[in-house]
Amino acid sequence: MESLKEIQIEFFETLQSIQEAAVYQALGEYDESDSLEDLLYHATYEAITSVFELIDGYTNENLKLDLVEMSKNISLKTGIQMHDKCADYLKWKSEKIVP
Repeated sequence: MESLKEIQIEFFETLQSIQEAAVYQALGEYDESDSLEDLLYHATYEAITSVFELIDGYTNENLKLDLVEMSKNISLKTGIQMHDKCADYLKWKSEKIVP
């Protein structure tokens, strides 16, 4: 296996930092009345939107990233902020039905 390039190491270390921050943020905002499902939605929401903030260029100035659909060579970033759109689709807590 080929060794990683410096920029690849920086990318994966940034992902590591995002994961850790998402877990601790979710735990810090966890309330005893929240369900385990709420905790998991919160942690995954934070991690996923943070990855898209990275792709959008807000997290690490050394990483200029894009997300490209390869067969059509179309950037999924075109005309949008990925993290904003991502937030429109993801849950950050479970949908509780109140009687």
